[in-house]
Amino acid sequence: MSLSASLSTANSSLYVAGERTSVVSRNIANADRAFYTRKSVEVLTMPGSGVRTSGVTRAEDLVLFRKVLASGSSSAMHSAVLDSLDLLNATINDVELDSSPAALINSLSNALQAYSSQPHNQLAAEAAVRSARDLASSLNSAAATVQQVRNDADLGVQSSVNRINSLLEQFQGLNAQIVKGTITGADVTDFMDQRDEILANLSNEVGIRTVSRADNDMSIYTDSGVTLFDRAPRAVTFQRTSNLTPGMPGSAVYIDGVPVTGANATMPLQSGRIVGLVQARDDISMSYEAQLDEMARVLVTAFAESDQVGGGPDVPGLFTYSGATSIPADGVLVSGLASRLRVNANADPDAGGLATRLRDGGISDPLNTDYVYNTTGAASFTDRIDDLISKMNADYTYDPAAKLAATGKLANFSSTSAGWLQEGRKVADDSYQYQSTLYNRSFESFTRTTGVNLDEELSLMLEIERSFQTSSKLISVIDSMYSALLGAVG
Repeated sequence: MSLSASLSTANSSLYVAGERTSVVSRNIANADRAFYTRKSVEVLTMPGSGVRTSGVTRAEDLVLFRKVLASGSSSAMHSAVLDSLDLLNATINDVELDSSPAALINSLSNALQAYSSQPHNQLAAEAAVRSARDLASSLNSAAATVQQVRNDADLGVQSSVNRINSLLEQFQGLNAQIVKGTITGADVTDFMDQRDEILANLSNEVGIRTVSRADNDMSIYTDSGVTLFDRAPRAVTFQRTSNLTPGMPGSAVYIDGVPVTGANATMPLQSGRIVGLVQARDDISMSYEAQLDEMARVLVTAFAESDQVGGGPDVPGLFTYSGATSIPADGVLVSGLASRLRVNANADPDAGGLATRLRDGGISDPLNTDYVYNTTGAASFTDRIDDLISKMNADYTYDPAAKLAATGKLANFSSTSAGWLQEGRKVADDSYQYQSTLYNRSFESFTRTTGVNLDEELSLMLEIERSFQTSSKLISVIDSMYSALLGAVG
């Protein structure tokens, strides 16, 4: 090999060593960055002209990356459901505190039993009425919690939609840079890493799948097949309701004009935070709300007063509600009733009423004697109290919207409601733990396959250094030979 050829080879080797050093340094500097993939350069030997690099490439594993996206979407969905169920669970609290609707229904039944055994006792009458008031307050509070959960979920959907639109705009800019750089032969590997990170963040909000095209171009679809991005982002829209009405579902999310949530969704989303929030808002919360409303309806029915003279309609007694004009129909849900339930002030001693009207009747209207049961005013009268106890233990028909047994006792219905909520919370927690673990394992595997191993990079740096030293020595030897040659000629 001639001296000029040897010098050319040494120079090209130094240039390649510099390129490789730059890439390895980049890897080491970004080793802790999420979704950064290991970069490398392939060295090519060119006969007669030394070595050169073929450009920067990055480590990829499309199968594992898709698994990361899918498990991330499912984990975010179950997390949203679990968070909402945790808030709803506050309406039950620790069963030992006896503050759940089911516990307070039993407390009211016990208070009535105690009052029946001593109908002359004013304190027993007041205790029974206060127990009823505690029950009404518990249902009011539970209904308010449900509404808060629904409104929070609706706000969460709006935030998620805003985040999706923002991520799609970022994706558009990066995708354009990647396509342009690929066509011109520029290094676009860092841009591709950033694009992958955007996809991962996007998958938390909505389940997605991607399709790669020529020049590293990419399009995005939801897991139900609706286009999110194809050359340009599609509009994701949602009309938030400032205060959701009890019994009414919230607005649907639209992608490019196509409804993807709600009963009328033509291509419903399968995973992502939006799916979990909509499920919490329109399914879980509304079902629990219906259960609370059915408890309130049965209480109004069970404690209703009948016309003792004959001919008049039944009217609300101890339990009434704002705007009450009649007794709700049997087995028909009255949305929002739990939030409006209250104890009639005519029997509430703390509101100036007489607790003994629980025994005597006439709670609905003290001036209308047609609804008085104890017409003689006997202190030992227990017929009305015993009738209330019997009605509390009677079987009632419940609206299918409550998603519990169609018929049964109020106490059983309330305890089943608590069990339904606890079971839903357990299932959601198990699902979240599984999907979260799957995501973590998938991400770890993806990182091990495509991420940076500092030990390997440092070892490679030492190898490059030795190559650099060898090339430098070769140039030094060639320089000496040229000097000797020129000296001999001179």
